[in-house]
Amino acid sequence: MVSTDLIHPRVRREFRELSSAWGTLRLIRDAFESEGFVAGNASDEDGQRRGLFDAYSNDIDWTDYEQVSRVLRVFEEILSWLNGGDEQTLSKLRRLLDHDGYTLDDQRQIRQTSYHWEPKLPLEHIRDATSIVEHLGRLDPSDPPLAISSAKALVEATCKHVLEELGTPYHDKADIPSLVRSVQKTLKVSPDTIAPTAKGRETIVRILSNLSQVTVGIAELRNEYGPDHGRTRPSGGLGPRHAQLAVGAAHTYCCFLLDTLNARQSIKESS
Repeated sequence: MVSTDLIHPRVRREFRELSSAWGTLRLIRDAFESEGFVAGNASDEDGQRRGLFDAYSNDIDWTDYEQVSRVLRVFEEILSWLNGGDEQTLSKLRRLLDHDGYTLDDQRQIRQTSYHWEPKLPLEHIRDATSIVEHLGRLDPSDPPLAISSAKALVEATCKHVLEELGTPYHDKADIPSLVRSVQKTLKVSPDTIAPTAKGRETIVRILSNLSQVTVGIAELRNEYGPDHGRTRPSGGLGPRHAQLAVGAAHTYCCFLLDTLNARQSIKESS
């Protein structure tokens, strides 16, 4: 079975050994409890300090992005105990962390590897695309709640802009499903606008239906995990890979709408 842990066990073992070599029971306890972790049961067969590390580590959900974000701060605290610069140890940690998508900088801070995707959209037929560009700039899966909220906002803004360009009215408070139905109908790419005699009609209808459902799913994710809903619980289990899925889906959908708009407007301009 493929592991979905965000931090590989070999990385955890390295920090376990560091905490044993450089820490004390009190330091280890303070490091974990300052980040809200509670010790569970563990054996001290390998030593008290290793046992205490395991008591906390074994109760962490290593697939949970929020918990892993906190435990990385514990690891940074453990690194602060090292006396001087053990370059061999730090080099090994950098290599291991890199496999999990993290970097260890010269200040011994652990950061998620920078996200370099710079999404672009065909905006040549949008008169004022400022809001769309702003939402594009926030599509960073390293912050899953923000990325998912921005993905939903991008779909919403794109639908509204396309409707405005085509002179189709919409309600300011229209939800995503309503906007999607309206924009696809206006662009003549909704399932019910495909001619019965069109080649591959069934496949085209299925793709268009699934495409619109993707946008509904993004909106539902945003309602569940978005940062602007005053959640009282952490975003358990929501990680960069989930945000990447939402971001990619939103980008694909918006690109499809804008490409369709551009094709229609180009034909109109040349006629």
